[in-house]
Amino acid sequence: MAAVIDHGAENFVDILIPPTSSSKLSYLLYPGLLITILLPAYRLVLKDYHVFLALGPGGTPKTFLGYLRVSYLRLFTISDPFRPPSLAETVFPTKGYLPQLPQRSGPRPVVAGIAPHRQLNQKCTAELHHVLRDNLHNLAAAFPSLVREGNSCFEQHGLALFLCACTQSAPPNTLHPGVSHLNPTCQDTGEICHLHAITAGAAADHLWYSQDSSMHLTLHPLDVSTVLSAGWGERHPLAGKYVHGKELLPSGFVMVYAPRQEGEIETVMEIVKASAWWVGGVDLAKANGLGRKE
Repeated sequence: MAAVIDHGAENFVDILIPPTSSSKLSYLLYPGLLITILLPAYRLVLKDYHVFLALGPGGTPKTFLGYLRVSYLRLFTISDPFRPPSLAETVFPTKGYLPQLPQRSGPRPVVAGIAPHRQLNQKCTAELHHVLRDNLHNLAAAFPSLVREGNSCFEQHGLALFLCACTQSAPPNTLHPGVSHLNPTCQDTGEICHLHAITAGAAADHLWYSQDSSMHLTLHPLDVSTVLSAGWGERHPLAGKYVHGKELLPSGFVMVYAPRQEGEIETVMEIVKASAWWVGGVDLAKANGLGRKE
């Protein structure tokens, strides 16, 4: 017992007695080294977090945990958003919808984020946004038995169009088992597209204002190629990516850039119709809504 007490006393004395000069230098260097490493990292993360908040609402909560989730998903992003997905032998419909598109003038806009995934410049005006929104309303109203409006399944908010029924049946070897659409999107809801609205608000004590008017939608692989080559959009960073055996987004999930003038809305709406063609084989360009013949 005495030996134990003596040993404890020695440790206690070691604490009280000042360290040697070399030890003093170590005590001074270690905290300084940690600050040198951690402070820039903290500033980098803080800046990146505020960029995440500034993108506005999306499918991910505007919290630090939501930010960490998105940061983790960055490990799985595609290498080139301007490369179309491969065309599988079992793809159906076998043909795309878009024969061609007019070339979009000027450079592509700057796009950032994953969830949310947003266009940062070349945004349309509030007036033009409402014209685009009216076009979506009119499309749904023209085909009430085929198209309905609702909140986006992908983003949990914002105007979206959904396909209520398919007008084509896929061959048995191409049909997705247990789903009601030719090519299911977001839990087989039949979401055709969703519009990124002009919104403002606050999240995690951070004010944000989003004036975007771009869209997300899912297209036939050949139509993805047409949209990309004509400069009207780009693939989502997680399009076709799997994490832990689960597909995060369809391979043809594309952002279509916001129209900059009223004449571009016609092209954007053609791409929306192409999405309905992919989701359910429906040709919304025809008055009766019947699918195209293969």
